[in-house]
Amino acid sequence: MKTYIKNITLILFLTSLVGCEDYLSNKYPTDGIVTDNFFKVASAQEIENTVNAIYQPMQRSYMYNLRMWTLDIVAGEGRVGNEAGGNGIETVQLSNFIANADNNGAKELWRGPWAGINRANNVINNIEDAAVTIGSEKLTQYIGEAHFLRALYYFNAVRLFGDVPLILESFKATDNLQVPRTDKELVYETIIEDLKTAAESLPLKYSGKDIGRATSGSALGLLAKVYLTLEDYEATISTIEQLMATGIYSLNEDYKDNFNDLKENGPESLFEVQYEKGSPYPAFDVLGQGAWHNEYMAPLAPVNLGGPWGNFGWFHVYAEFAENFEAGDKRKFVSIFSEGDEYEEWIYDPDVSTTGYNVKKFMCPNYGTTNPMDSPLNFPILRYSDVLLMYAEALNERGRTTEACAPAYGPNEGGPLNRVRARAGLENISGDQVEMREAIRNERRMELAFEGGHRWFDLIRWDNGEYARDFFHRIGKTNFSISKHLLLPVPIDDIDSNPNLLPQNPGY
Repeated sequence: MKTYIKNITLILFLTSLVGCEDYLSNKYPTDGIVTDNFFKVASAQEIENTVNAIYQPMQRSYMYNLRMWTLDIVAGEGRVGNEAGGNGIETVQLSNFIANADNNGAKELWRGPWAGINRANNVINNIEDAAVTIGSEKLTQYIGEAHFLRALYYFNAVRLFGDVPLILESFKATDNLQVPRTDKELVYETIIEDLKTAAESLPLKYSGKDIGRATSGSALGLLAKVYLTLEDYEATISTIEQLMATGIYSLNEDYKDNFNDLKENGPESLFEVQYEKGSPYPAFDVLGQGAWHNEYMAPLAPVNLGGPWGNFGWFHVYAEFAENFEAGDKRKFVSIFSEGDEYEEWIYDPDVSTTGYNVKKFMCPNYGTTNPMDSPLNFPILRYSDVLLMYAEALNERGRTTEACAPAYGPNEGGPLNRVRARAGLENISGDQVEMREAIRNERRMELAFEGGHRWFDLIRWDNGEYARDFFHRIGKTNFSISKHLLLPVPIDDIDSNPNLLPQNPGY
C-alpha cells in the first residue's frame, strides 16, 4: 500500500497540469469529476489509480492528519498546548463547548469526507465499463473498496453532524449541488448496505504492494461498529463472530507494535491510514503523504523531536486521564509522556506541558528530514483490540456478562475484555453487568486513546448522552449540554451557499 499510494498523487498531479491534452487533463481532477467515458478508455493502471484516489482524502488534515485526532481533545483527554497567536483556537472552542457555526474545526470536519464520497460514487457507478480491461476479480475488489470507503466517510459524517446530504451519484461542476440533508436513519441504512457489499466483495487479505487496502475484515469490523453505535447488539455479536471465524486477526504481543512504522499493517490491524515520508509535495499540500502527528504532538522540549519544523507541543494530556491508568498498565508508557520518561536520549520534563503530560503514542523517530510534517507512521482506524472490546460490550449488554469477562490466559486466549487487559499487563476482572459496563467503557478509553476520536464517539453514544454529560461535568466542563453538544454545527458558510442544509443542528 505504501507503494501504490504514490500512484494516487501521480494521477492527481497529472490532471492539474495546464495545457495537457484533454485525455490527460480529465483523468481524475482533484475535485473528483471525470469525463463520462473515462472507464471505457482508461488502462488497468489508470483504473487502479482512480480507486486509489478514494483513499487519499483520509490522509488530509481535514480528516486523520489533524481533525479526527483533535476530537480526543474535544472528548476531554487533554487540551491544546500551544495557543500562541490563537493557534488551535477552533479546537479550544470545541473542547470547551463554546463553538458557534463559524468554527473552523467543525467546518473542516464537515468538508473532509465529500471528495472521498464523490470519488467512491464515481467508481461504483461507472467501473462496470472497465470490466473487460481489469477482469472480474479486480472489478469485484474495486467495487468492494469503493463501498467500504464511502461507508467510512459517511459514518464519520453522520456521527458528527446527524443528518447529512446522502449523495450516491457522482456529480459534475454543472450539476445542481443545492442538496438537502437526509435523515440520518437513511444514511445509516446506506452505510450498512455498503459494508455488507464490501464484506462480500473484498478479499480476506492481500500481499505485496496491496497490503493496507480495505479487506473483508475491514468491512466486517466497521459494520460491527455501526451496529454497536445503533445499539443492535445481536447484529454486533454475529458480525464480530463472522470476523473471528476468518482466523486472520490477533492482538500483537506488544502494544507498542501498533504504533511502530516498521510493523504497520500487522495482525492486529483491520484498517489504517497509510502514510509515507519523502513525497515531493510541500508541507500542508493536500497531496502530501507524510503524517503530521510527530511534529504536532512532539513536546516543547529543548531538543528537536518533531522534524524540520521542530516541536509543536499541541496535545497536553490532562492529569485526570494519566492518573486513570491502573498500576502496572504497560500502555501508559506507550501512550503518554510522564515525568522521567526517556525518549531519544531526552528525559521528559513535565514543565514542558501545562498539564505535566504529552501524547507519546504517535511519536516516530524515523520521520523525514527533508520535508517538514513528514512522518511515515500510519494512523490506525480499526484495530482488533477495538473489535474485542466491542464484542465484550455487546455480550454484556445482552446479559452474557460471564462470556464478556471470561478469564484470559494471554492476549490471544480467553474472554474478550480480559485478553485486552492481559496484553496490557493487567489482571483478569469480573463482576455483574453494571460493573462490567463501566469496566469495558473505561478499557476502551485507555486502549484506544488519541486514535482518531474513538473516545468522543463512545461518549456521545452511551446512555443517550448522559454518560458524556456526567463525565464532562465531573472534569469541570459544566456547560456541556445533551440537547446541543452531541452534534457539531453545520458550517454557516456552507449554509449561506446552500440554504437547503437548514435546519441547523439544535442550539447553534
